[in-house]
Amino acid sequence: MRRLALPIAMAALLALAALVVVDALGPAAPLTPAEQAVQVAAELRCPDCQSLSVAESQTAAAGAIRREITALLESGQTPDQVRQHFVDRYGEWILEAPRSPLIWLLPAAAVLLGTGLLAWWLRRGRSAFSPATPPASGPTLDRIRDEVEQLDA
Repeated sequence: MRRLALPIAMAALLALAALVVVDALGPAAPLTPAEQAVQVAAELRCPDCQSLSVAESQTAAAGAIRREITALLESGQTPDQVRQHFVDRYGEWILEAPRSPLIWLLPAAAVLLGTGLLAWWLRRGRSAFSPATPPASGPTLDRIRDEVEQLDA
């Protein structure tokens, strides 16, 4: 039975992964207008507190924006059009997440650059402490050994 434990565990893991993929790629149920309003509100930054989304904030401005989102969606605008309405009104900073996917690569690029600079600095530091002359060998080593023996005597 122990010999079968690993293959059974691997088969279960593959089945679970297949279910996750099917669920992720399957068609999603359409959102209701109320769910769309909550989703859009969660993607917009509150103009007063700026550290919370419009959905989380309890300020008067956030309440007004939530009501405006609901009204725009009920008038037939799509969630993308509603987001664009607020970007046009407040600017790009109103969005909680940046539109460009390249922005998400900046932290990874900064980490890679920092790691490269650290490696360069460490490598440069080792060469600064390494001896400038090659180690003694042959007759020079014999002469050094003789001088050390004379000093000990």
